[in-house]
Amino acid sequence: MSEKKKVKLSLKKGELFIYLLIWGIIFLMPLIFSNSNSVYNWNRIYREWIRTAPFFVIFCIHNYLIFPLFFDGRKLYYLILSLIVIVGIGLLGDLVGRLVMQAPSPLNQPIGRIPQDMLRGPGPIPQIRPWHVTIINNLIVSGLVVGFNTAIKLAVKWQDEEQKNKELEKQKLQSELALLRNQVSPHFFMNTLNNIHALIDINSEDAKNSIIKLSKLMRYMLYDTEQGKTTLKKEIEFIQNYIDLMKLRFTEDVNIKLDFPEKIPNTEIPPMIFTSLVENAFKHGISYQEESTIGIYMKIDKDWLYFRSENSNHDLAKEEGGLGLKNLQKRLELIYKNNFSFEYGIKGNIFETIVKIPFDEN
Repeated sequence: MSEKKKVKLSLKKGELFIYLLIWGIIFLMPLIFSNSNSVYNWNRIYREWIRTAPFFVIFCIHNYLIFPLFFDGRKLYYLILSLIVIVGIGLLGDLVGRLVMQAPSPLNQPIGRIPQDMLRGPGPIPQIRPWHVTIINNLIVSGLVVGFNTAIKLAVKWQDEEQKNKELEKQKLQSELALLRNQVSPHFFMNTLNNIHALIDINSEDAKNSIIKLSKLMRYMLYDTEQGKTTLKKEIEFIQNYIDLMKLRFTEDVNIKLDFPEKIPNTEIPPMIFTSLVENAFKHGISYQEESTIGIYMKIDKDWLYFRSENSNHDLAKEEGGLGLKNLQKRLELIYKNNFSFEYGIKGNIFETIVKIPFDEN
């Protein structure tokens, strides 16, 4: 069974449980309040159950027959039928109530420890209230039954919509990750292959090492990220290989600083979660006319993993709050809820991003 169907089934079960709980309490109340010294007044209980039955009928008709019209867009029909049921059952409830109050109880045999005088009911038959008072009371109770049922239905529908939105958001981010795996970025692979081709005649050994790093990069993106989790060690190796291949394109005027933990613990993190930040740093932080700086830093502090990227703030680096950063923000929210921090901005001539996510060492 898919995750979506499981969630829908869970909501249906939760809704059914609420109904059973509410109506169970309603039908148990006469038993609770009619109990005196372990003796039940079954005449009174019987009459209360009969008077409650029309409201249960209203609930069943509204819940299973009328309310589906609301979600089908036929709200006017829903409103008209709801009013008809409320008024009709309200009047019927008054008639049933009068008949019950006047009719003898069918419970004419002793049950358990119930004395015979209790079976007849204490005292005279209660006086029947004026018809208009009873009808008004029935209409109010009927409206409350329909109102509460509608409120529960709308709450369940809202929960269902929230789950659908989260699932759509999750699928969207998964699609974006798949796109990222296949596109980091086409220009990067093209330029890297051109650089390796040029490097073959200059330094064949460096060219071979670059091909190996490119192969590891592609293997990581195609296979190691499929499960939605990867080890911190593999993620760091991916970033290092990516940066090493990027170095082939630039001269010594580009100052690249790296700082990763010396001891890498055996823990899992979402794959390629920092890739867009590294790629953006090179994409927007390099100028062939000016001296450029790229900084990639990672550290572990107790239960937190910190990642920081910085790059020179050239004219190209003005997309503060760009699409890549917004997508990363959404992905972090989906994975970590509110248990993370993500900050970015321009400080002087440096554009900086800082990510803080929970760290759980295995």
